[in-house]
Amino acid sequence: MTLLRICGVHLAEVDYILKVSPRAKSVRLKMTPHGGLVVVVPPGFDKKKIASLLLHHEYWIKKVTAKFDLHRQTPQPLFDNGLPATIVFPDFTESWSLAYAQTGIGEVEMVERPGNRLLVSGDVANTSLSSRLLCSWLKHRAQVHLLPALEKLAAAHDFSYDSAGIRLQHSRWGSCSSRRSITLNSKLLFLPDHLVRYIMVHELCHTVHLNHSASFWSLVQQHDPLWRSNNKEMKSAWKYVPQWISAER
Repeated sequence: MTLLRICGVHLAEVDYILKVSPRAKSVRLKMTPHGGLVVVVPPGFDKKKIASLLLHHEYWIKKVTAKFDLHRQTPQPLFDNGLPATIVFPDFTESWSLAYAQTGIGEVEMVERPGNRLLVSGDVANTSLSSRLLCSWLKHRAQVHLLPALEKLAAAHDFSYDSAGIRLQHSRWGSCSSRRSITLNSKLLFLPDHLVRYIMVHELCHTVHLNHSASFWSLVQQHDPLWRSNNKEMKSAWKYVPQWISAER
């Protein structure tokens, strides 16, 4: 994280993450809901030019930031270390309470206790290590909930697929390969029912049309008449995902 302070202008302070990418041919700015502004530069780029670059794009930075703030929801409670105190899956009416115990160095472990309680113990002061453990547990819960839901939806609408799996991905909510293998993002656990269903319908339709042709969208329309509004709402669906997850990607 680099803090840029520019005095005497409207853009007084800008927090941004600087990434040097061998694949970058020019400077690129991107804004993420939880991570903020990312400045991607090619190797050898003169970092002294970043200040004027941000000033040039001041309007865009403020506009996108305001858009994210407009959609941002009240965050779930966190402990002082930034780790979640609760994890809630609204569509599946499931809620877990968490406790942390510092008992060692270098590794962490988790135990599920009665009453939907999770105990994370070990080197919990290492928040990155603890977050990765929670994300692994999240993928397990996604397998429990999302895969049976996908199978049920496919059967109800006469779709078939060869395999299905779960991944924790940064931006893709789902995918379908040419081998009719569907992958769902475990972050779907935090989304409302109608959006989860839309993503599943979308990927199931790709088992018939592996493209976004007019025929594909016509098929989506048959199984989700509100797909247009759902597709639009997915553009801000990040707001449902807790920040501690996005910070790990």
